[in-house]
Amino acid sequence: MSVQRYTTAEGKVRYRARVKHHGREVATRVFDRKRDAETWEEDQKRRLRMGEWFDPRRGRVALSVVAADWLESRQTIKKNSLALETGIWRRHIEPRFGKAPVASITSAEISSWVGRMVADGLSPSTAARSLGVFRRLLAYAVLDGRVTANAAAGVKPPTAGHIKREGQFLSRDEIAALSAACSSEYRDVVWVLALAGLRWAELAGLKVGDRVKVPGEGLRLQRTVMSNVATGSLFEDTLKNKRSRTVPLVAELVPIIDKWCEGKKAGDWIFHAPKGGPLSEPNWKRSVGWSAAIKKIDRPTLRVHDLRHTCASLWLGAGADPKVVQRILGHASAAMTMDLYGHLIDNNLWDSAKRVGGSLGASEAQTETRTDEDEDESAG
Repeated sequence: MSVQRYTTAEGKVRYRARVKHHGREVATRVFDRKRDAETWEEDQKRRLRMGEWFDPRRGRVALSVVAADWLESRQTIKKNSLALETGIWRRHIEPRFGKAPVASITSAEISSWVGRMVADGLSPSTAARSLGVFRRLLAYAVLDGRVTANAAAGVKPPTAGHIKREGQFLSRDEIAALSAACSSEYRDVVWVLALAGLRWAELAGLKVGDRVKVPGEGLRLQRTVMSNVATGSLFEDTLKNKRSRTVPLVAELVPIIDKWCEGKKAGDWIFHAPKGGPLSEPNWKRSVGWSAAIKKIDRPTLRVHDLRHTCASLWLGAGADPKVVQRILGHASAAMTMDLYGHLIDNNLWDSAKRVGGSLGASEAQTETRTDEDEDESAG
């Protein structure tokens, strides 16, 4: 029996339970009652036999120690995603939990932390994103044998006050007006974003060699140019879903792309910055006077990303198959495209209703005519 009875300097009797594995002591704990010590010892041995046991000493390290290893393991994800997670750890998680032993963190503490962030003015979406990072960090702690359960897994993200922002959509006349309101030759970017549906990072990553003419005029998207959320520096990265795709060029875009490719080599950026290198969104907005332009067309809250929404509205409104629009936008599935933009084809529902209603009305009229004729024949 590995439960030992001893007396403290104050004269109190205690029972120390020791658990050994392969001849090495792996855990020890002191109890007031012998029965409790024996129960704990048996439970630890059972966990060892079932492969469920973990060394409680591993959970005594500070969360910051685990976080350092976790962030190191995240080097395989996209650079911007890693920078975002690192920023959330440093700004929101580390100040509250960084020094706490990882095994001491409870679900109640995490829930209170989430509520406090919102109460202090942080948006619910940012608080929810921070909770998601905490979940991934503690999931790593479970895999590393630091804790047996993820204390953040059952904590609900905040939803109060969170309203999903609807995208805005421009008509073709509004696209033309916006482009005309923008200054400098970089106004061409408005048309490309609005008619080809590119994300900004995809447009910035275009090189002359990405121009294709077979099987039709188009652009082969193979890379993105992202801005580091921490430093603002630009870097090349893979596409969002890591799969290259080709987008078709409508007639209006062909001369625009040809003009920006003229005299350049295959490895040059199509939309280069004035001083060379890829074009960044903030610099482009300053160059074309974006703020003044959107006010001029009476769309003061329009975002650059809304030009991508505009593309979806134009293609779907023209009757394009959702599968086609999915491939243009680079979504994972047509279902995702319809979830995001299905409401844009609502006008088609009413157009169809008019056509169906008209055909039914004609049928009813024909039926009534036949009935009258039949009655006349019967009378005759």
